[in-house]
Amino acid sequence: MEETLGNILQEHLKKAKLIAEMSCTLQIVKRLKGMGFSVKQVLKIIELPESAVLRIFNGKEDIKKIAEDIVNQQIAENDGKIPEDRDFIKWVENALEYFAPEEDKEELVPLAEPQRLTCEQWAQYTPYENKLELFDGQALADLRERENMIIALIYNIGLKHFVKILPQESKAILKELINEQ
Repeated sequence: MEETLGNILQEHLKKAKLIAEMSCTLQIVKRLKGMGFSVKQVLKIIELPESAVLRIFNGKEDIKKIAEDIVNQQIAENDGKIPEDRDFIKWVENALEYFAPEEDKEELVPLAEPQRLTCEQWAQYTPYENKLELFDGQALADLRERENMIIALIYNIGLKHFVKILPQESKAILKELINEQ
């Protein structure tokens, strides 16, 4: 009897830990929503069930309730056993890695002539996992990814070639924009 009670207590503590970790992860989802991220972008950053992210974006439910529901769903999908290898904190670390400060990145300065890129520079300036996408008319996941990729490509082909391949109308607009600065 005492051993059974101990097992029940252990299972309860494991479940409580998972719910707490899920709640923390969902708090980050709520923050990302507040920063203007879309559901698709959040799902790309943090591996969560889409239903959980949608419920956070809906904003009508308590985060703890959503966390409990998701953990209970995962237990049900695991034949009633508490999943062992759920590492929500690792997901949070992955999300934080996505937001690493830009200062850590080597600055690329496009010059008139082409410059070679290193593999490290390419990795720093291209989208997460080098995945190109178009969603709702927007290339890549966000403006920062678009800016980084453009800089890397112009760095690699050089400003002289970039200007050469622009249509005449774009060159005139670019010249006006530069003169305004």
